Amino acid sequence: MPAPSRTGPRGLTSIQAREENALRIHAHGGAHPTASRCHASTLTAIAIPLGWAAVALSVLILLVFATIRLLDMTAAPPSTDLFAVRYVQHPGVALLHILPGLVFLTLGPLQFVARIRRQRIGLHRLLGRVLVPCAAVSGVFALVASFRFPAFGGVSTQAATLFFGPIFLFSLAKAFRHIRRKEISLHREWMIRVFALAMGVASIRVFIGLFQAIGGLGIEEVFGTTFWLGFGVNLVAAEVWINVTRR
Repeated sequence: MPAPSRTGPRGLTSIQAREENALRIHAHGGAHPTASRCHASTLTAIAIPLGWAAVALSVLILLVFATIRLLDMTAAPPSTDLFAVRYVQHPGVALLHILPGLVFLTLGPLQFVARIRRQRIGLHRLLGRVLVPCAAVSGVFALVASFRFPAFGGVSTQAATLFFGPIFLFSLAKAFRHIRRKEISLHREWMIRVFALAMGVASIRVFIGLFQAIGGLGIEEVFGTTFWLGFGVNLVAAEVWINVTRR
């Protein structure tokens, strides 16, 4: 007589148990589920500190350059720099883009601090009511500036603004809609996209510096290209961050 089959967990035979385990491993892309979880935890442990370091550096860069632009606008005699003169000639548009943008970018990181969301939800909501309108005003006047300011960097700069500007405002509208529906996770993901695009302004400055240091190119020569790189790289980084930290 054949020997009785040995049974595994839940009464499965040893062969069935091995087959079920193989299916679970296949479902996790060929890795054991425990190994997959450890790998994800390692990625998260690396990505989160790097992400916060990038945010801190971006805010610092933006504060420096915003201060320079504001000083250019109030200088006596007015600045004649080809880049700065655009702000001098259109101070209203410039201020309505820069000042609300600074509020959004300096206070915005607080919205992603988990401890504040858990322990100070009232503060989180109050900041949201301030920051969303600031982002909307700054985004709208970025588009206005692309038409009112003299072109700097050629058609490529305007094309990048007209491409990423509506994406920024669309993402902001989606984030607002999701929070109104109490869809917290989706709200968080869309706000990450909004913030990453806003931080693209800092990334543009980094790429300009790299092009000038490596290729010796002038700011006007690379300005359009760096617009596409700055916003594009940040949007990709946002998607990586969302997937790594998704709950």
